[in-house]
Amino acid sequence: MATVSKPHSDADPRAIEITKGGKMIFYPRALTITWGNDNRYWRFLPSTNLKDPKSAVQLLQVSWLEVTCSTDKVEAGQTYKVGFNVSLQPDAFGWDDVEVFIMAKVGKKGTYFFKKTSFGKRLGTSSKKFSVPDEGLEIKIVAPQSSPGDCSLYFGLYEVWSGKWKGGLQIHDAFVEKV
Repeated sequence: MATVSKPHSDADPRAIEITKGGKMIFYPRALTITWGNDNRYWRFLPSTNLKDPKSAVQLLQVSWLEVTCSTDKVEAGQTYKVGFNVSLQPDAFGWDDVEVFIMAKVGKKGTYFFKKTSFGKRLGTSSKKFSVPDEGLEIKIVAPQSSPGDCSLYFGLYEVWSGKWKGGLQIHDAFVEKV
């Protein structure tokens, strides 16, 4: 049995890249992953570089999928698209009949906006990368009334409602880009 002092992996801000075009890329170590420090559930694929575009974190099995990240490097009044670049391994399981949510909000106490997607339709196909949500989730940066100074953008990938065990997902990165 795995012994872990802290079961969840916390984001390492050094694993975020901002491209010349202003797109923010959150590599696997920049993600906060529930149960991410427990090798029964998740595995970080070996990489010596925190910003390795070939890196990934692999979901072995969980019933509670929660992968999040945040940034304060957004501008009030601007609209941003958020999402994740993922792939499914040939032995992926548990994705039939479940909806995966990509959710985003402005400020810690902000209201979530979301899009749903299904990975079930992609099972049994090749393990090529694809972006979720398919059509993108856009959010305008407006400070919430409950906390006017907090314009940070929080977003994540969630499937916590079905109670089904699922695995075989690889997360290559998350992204934020100005629309």
